[in-house]
Amino acid sequence: MGMNANDAAPQQPAARYGPLTKSINVEQTLTLIGLTREFESVKAWQDEALFRLPQASRQRRQEIVRAALHNFLEVESDHFTETPLRTLLTSPLLSSRLKRDLLFAQYLRMTPLVWEAVQQVVLPRAEQAVRSSNNSEDALITLDEWMGFLKDRLSTTTASTIAKTRQHITGHLAKFGLLDTQPVPGDPIARRFFARFYDPEPGAFWYSLALEFAGQGWTSRSLEFVTARSWTRVAYCTTPVYARFVMEEAERAGLVVTDFFGSEKQITLRGPDPLSNVVEAILHG
Repeated sequence: MGMNANDAAPQQPAARYGPLTKSINVEQTLTLIGLTREFESVKAWQDEALFRLPQASRQRRQEIVRAALHNFLEVESDHFTETPLRTLLTSPLLSSRLKRDLLFAQYLRMTPLVWEAVQQVVLPRAEQAVRSSNNSEDALITLDEWMGFLKDRLSTTTASTIAKTRQHITGHLAKFGLLDTQPVPGDPIARRFFARFYDPEPGAFWYSLALEFAGQGWTSRSLEFVTARSWTRVAYCTTPVYARFVMEEAERAGLVVTDFFGSEKQITLRGPDPLSNVVEAILHG
């Protein structure tokens, strides 16, 4: 059984990112992805998608279509490629929550700035709140925290662009369940954001972890790494306890095998094509 000699999260160099200003509508995006089953031609799909979207400006509808195509679909010669993600997101067998959780992980892969926001801002606050007796206030992420993070990560220092990027991140993380929101008394627009742990559907965690293993070329990793420091655990801002439960479920489903390397329990995804195994388990398990 293979394993990395240094069982630590890979260190990535600090990156500078462009601003995020275009929002993703979860329900509309899933509808557009489902529409690819009716229109295999990308051009025909785009025309129908613009027609079917709720009334908005043509520019806004085009933005929604472009975002769905760029972030969640693959194309070859004007036809959609059958990817594992498309198979899952267009299946009538899956719940809307599972599809949303799958969509979220893919969104984070395409927008690493938001994953870093979870890692550096949201997750530490959620963990601190659990350790504290003043749970609610310690979960609060202040405006200074958001701005400090973004000024360090963005390639622009324009105040309005930084503010729009912050609004994008907080709005999307709230949509996907990683932030709770409260209105600010006396201000009908402003909101306060509180970090919270999220428990994704097990299948979504398995799928993301299989992609993580494949992308890194791993055969196995320690259970401690998977449940505490993996990209997938951070992405979903879930607790190590829940991540362990999810991996126990994966073992019961025959998707992983466990063994010990010294005193550390190791997780190995089964089979020559673990991702296909996960997709089958999600669809038919």
